[in-house]
Amino acid sequence: MGHVTTEGCVGESAGAFVFKSRPNQSLTRPQERLVYWSLAALCFAPASLFAAFGYWLALPFAGLEMGLLAWAFSALRSREADYETLVIEGDAVVLEWHSGPRSGRREMNRHWVRVACGCRARGINCRLSVSSHGRATEIGQYLSDEARLQLAATLRNRLQDQGNAPGSRAAQTG
Repeated sequence: MGHVTTEGCVGESAGAFVFKSRPNQSLTRPQERLVYWSLAALCFAPASLFAAFGYWLALPFAGLEMGLLAWAFSALRSREADYETLVIEGDAVVLEWHSGPRSGRREMNRHWVRVACGCRARGINCRLSVSSHGRATEIGQYLSDEARLQLAATLRNRLQDQGNAPGSRAAQTG
């Protein structure tokens, strides 16, 4: 998966904490077409030259290469609508995602949400999840390990801060 930046993805919107993440799409469709047809020209020019000299077997392999490249671009394009969104607003935590054929929405009570971030080694292969009532949902799949750790710390602080905000139940009882 591509590198994902979270600049401009984390913020406050009318008092709510909003985190949005999506895979990096480094090529626009016109750029993708330009790359494809440039590579096709570079691939078919020598293959045609070899075919002119009687080595016609080069043409099917050039076609196979371009077919595989077209398939790869198509597979990348099928994931361009993927995203993750996490919103903390008041007592509600809302998580929405779309990843290939899977999509979903989960609403949780902020007071019951737990953030878990486990790494196989220190800061390597980290998995971040939010859980409530025994059901965990993994988030941050488009982020690097460092960004997942940073998001985990931010979420823990936001969930804790909102519990101590004026007018909240925790602030009224203390």
